[in-house]
Amino acid sequence: MSPDGPGIRASCESWVSRMARNKKASAEILPNAAGERPVVVLAGRANVGKSTLFNRISRRGRAITSAIAGTTRDLNLGDASYGGHDFMVADSGGLELYASEPETERATEEALRAVAQAAVVVLVVDGRAGISPGDREVLTLVRQTGRPVIVAVNKLDNPSQDVAAAEAYALGVPTVVNISAAHGRGIEGLLDAIVALLPESEKPAEQAPPDLRFALIGRPNVGKSSLFNRLAGYERSIVADRPGTTRDPIDIRLEDRDLSLLLVDTAGIRRPTKVEGELEQHSVGRAIETIRRAEVLALVIDATEGVTDQDARLARLVESNDRGLVIICNKWDAAAASGKKVPTFVRALRERYPFLDFAPVLFSSALTGDGVDQIIPTAVRAGEAWRSRFQTAALNKILADTLATMDPPLVAGRRLKLMYVTQVSTTPPRLAFFTNLERDIPAHYMRFLESRFRAALNLEDVGTPLRFDFRRAGRAADARKHFIVAQREE
Repeated sequence: MSPDGPGIRASCESWVSRMARNKKASAEILPNAAGERPVVVLAGRANVGKSTLFNRISRRGRAITSAIAGTTRDLNLGDASYGGHDFMVADSGGLELYASEPETERATEEALRAVAQAAVVVLVVDGRAGISPGDREVLTLVRQTGRPVIVAVNKLDNPSQDVAAAEAYALGVPTVVNISAAHGRGIEGLLDAIVALLPESEKPAEQAPPDLRFALIGRPNVGKSSLFNRLAGYERSIVADRPGTTRDPIDIRLEDRDLSLLLVDTAGIRRPTKVEGELEQHSVGRAIETIRRAEVLALVIDATEGVTDQDARLARLVESNDRGLVIICNKWDAAAASGKKVPTFVRALRERYPFLDFAPVLFSSALTGDGVDQIIPTAVRAGEAWRSRFQTAALNKILADTLATMDPPLVAGRRLKLMYVTQVSTTPPRLAFFTNLERDIPAHYMRFLESRFRAALNLEDVGTPLRFDFRRAGRAADARKHFIVAQREE
């Protein structure tokens, strides 16, 4: 590392000083924490073990850990509690003060903004490698913010290695703790030191769960992070032209009048045969986990390329996990400039992928902001439809009208009889049909039933799957009995 090298070091000192004075600007990086719980920021150079320590303190394995330097880029937030104190812990990207890559520079800026917001900063250093000039420069910058500092000397797996950390005590920081984040050694002592420096405050009220968990998924470089930043109202995710910039899922809480929404940005998901290296495998794995954690997913596609087979695979993954789905055709400004038309685009999508008929299609440009204002309202409608509950009497009226329109088909020489229908669950809506047959229902008739019920229940093009179960009822009297019980339960 050379002080004459390229990067952002020349302007860091004055920049950090401004951030320390300008609390409003620094709070933008941690909007969910400001005014609620104190924030403990884990800072330090790349590959010193911050993400492992984050997972240990937050007791969640959400942060990707790797021996590859610079694995963490975006800020990762987690809840923590110790000794009766509730606080937030933030894992930051490596503070590489002479970085020349845009992604690394941006990660450094985010880390310093978080430090300026922190109630306590834990400077993590590698005890095996010793204190480097880079560690000392990072400490100098952290001190300029005026935040309380603890030095955590990491990777000391047993007491015999503690002597290697002796030079950390010469840094002039009152509190130095020897730890091994990987093995849990010294973590209680570190937490004791953290809570001793936390400001006295009333315990915040329990935060209500969000009304909707909404995540953006898609292939790499389709513009998910740019859309995420547009929806957040500030640059929360690092954006670059290089695929694979986002690695950890990034959560933010959005509040709009009576609505609380958890918005999640994810790493790009390529075809399994294209995934390279352990780091990308972890990133893709976390993105797929997010599909199961969210309630409604936005599949972001590159409108200049159209819907690809990988986009369809991701949509299938969402649908098979019973989640709501919205399709966002991003970069539409460029697609329209090349002559593409909305009706033609939608028609081709529906014809090629008919299983996506239930998903609304939006057209947006993260670059210009066009169409972005429609994303949240559409996701909210999808979430409401996903939770829909319907009256049994209304469902059976639809069934009667459907049977009057088309007779049920023959199945293995026997006429299918649909006696009655009732809703058995939500998220997504699931309807149980009591019949004389429960297997081998022809696919064309299943599609007919779904189209009739979707139209009658206003579930067309709203973003929720609709599930059908066929259950055999021995006699018509049994079916009538089930029908009466279902009405009473409502």
